[in-house]
Amino acid sequence: MAITSLGAGSGIFSADLVDQLVNAERRPAEVRLDQRQQTTQSKISAYGALRSALEALRSPMETLSAPEGLKAFSANSLSEGVVGVSIDPAVANRGSYSLNISQLAQAQSLASGEFADRDTTAVGTGTLTFNVDGVSTDIVIDDSNNTLAGMASAINDANAGVSAGIVDTGSGYRLVLSSDETGTANAIQVSVSGDGDGSDTDTSGLSRFAFDGTTSNLTETVQAKDALLEVNGIPITRSSNTVEGVVDGVTFDLKSTGTSSVNVARDSDAVAGRVQEFVDKFNALQDVIKKYSGFDSASGRGGVLSGDSTIRSIQSDLRGLLTTIPEGLESSPVRMLGDIGIATDPSTGKLEFDQAKFKEQLDANPGAVSALFAEQDEVEGIAGRTLDRLEGFLSSNGSLSNRTDGLNKTLSDIQDQRDQLDLRIASYEERLINQFSAADSLIAQIQSSGNFVNQQLAAIAPQSNQD
Repeated sequence: MAITSLGAGSGIFSADLVDQLVNAERRPAEVRLDQRQQTTQSKISAYGALRSALEALRSPMETLSAPEGLKAFSANSLSEGVVGVSIDPAVANRGSYSLNISQLAQAQSLASGEFADRDTTAVGTGTLTFNVDGVSTDIVIDDSNNTLAGMASAINDANAGVSAGIVDTGSGYRLVLSSDETGTANAIQVSVSGDGDGSDTDTSGLSRFAFDGTTSNLTETVQAKDALLEVNGIPITRSSNTVEGVVDGVTFDLKSTGTSSVNVARDSDAVAGRVQEFVDKFNALQDVIKKYSGFDSASGRGGVLSGDSTIRSIQSDLRGLLTTIPEGLESSPVRMLGDIGIATDPSTGKLEFDQAKFKEQLDANPGAVSALFAEQDEVEGIAGRTLDRLEGFLSSNGSLSNRTDGLNKTLSDIQDQRDQLDLRIASYEERLINQFSAADSLIAQIQSSGNFVNQQLAAIAPQSNQD
């Protein structure tokens, strides 16, 4: 409310006085609301940091909750120029293999006779039927594609398992057909029907491209071959030089004929690295909990979540999960985290990880280590149970969401109280102005009456002196 003439009559009840009284009335309530809002916002921020730390812990727990999370293998070939090797860590197991490659797989190539040119010389009309690995594909050759170039384009567009190209020999042009895949199963057979010259098997017209085991009017320039090898003395035949399925989880990449040895060994460092990530994320969570709920002896103050039941519950649940013995491991040499080199520092609540001890137990008792973390025989390990609990903490109706929703409601209530305070202060200011204006008017009237009396007395005084 604008105040323009307050105090003009008396000089006492000024606009500045109203401002001072209004501020004195507003300030205590405003300070309380500011402090409450700051505390609420700090708690929301703290719960956000806690949520982020729990989400970070979820990732390594997901890895370790699956049996393959505790498996990792590395493989090497003694002669990389002969055979390369790759593995699927979820399936592979330790083993040593001697390989003797006597033949590499190769794709078949066929070539036609020479033609004078590629774009104008007619090659014949009719239908070519390609049969590759039991799949037949018909390609019609007519006036629209009756050249080497037209035929090659039609074959390549047909996805018949065959690629076509044209070779310039220097004296003419030849159509070259190549199997898209290696191996004898992918050898090419070409039969002709409806040849425009009346014969599907002679050496003129479209039948010049027949190659079906009976009629061989194309020249085989590269023979289709399977890969032949021995693995630990066992003969193996494959249509491809990428050999899968011979050893579970192991793929051999054949590069040349010859011999080599392949060794698949457990990669304890990789598994220890996954466990180390879990330890690191758990310890980072402890740092967040300490920051927001711990007590600072130097300042004598606790964190913004000090004494909070939600954070106590989270910490208690996780510690309990990490110290339990999964069902079935009661008599195992590996029963709990301490048995594999993971101990808790009682002064900080953090985990300490002895990787050397872990690798020793992983090599000696891989099944028990896996069962400690991952599900086995329908019994969840530590990682699986922890993951379930984390999902509960982080869910939309979990404890963190409920606490955050409650705090956001508090912020909304604080804003409502600010709005109510503004209305109350505005009413108080208006009341002061009205009261001060009335008092100012009354004082002005009294002053005016006093001035009148003084004037009358002053007028009477000279007459009294003359008498």
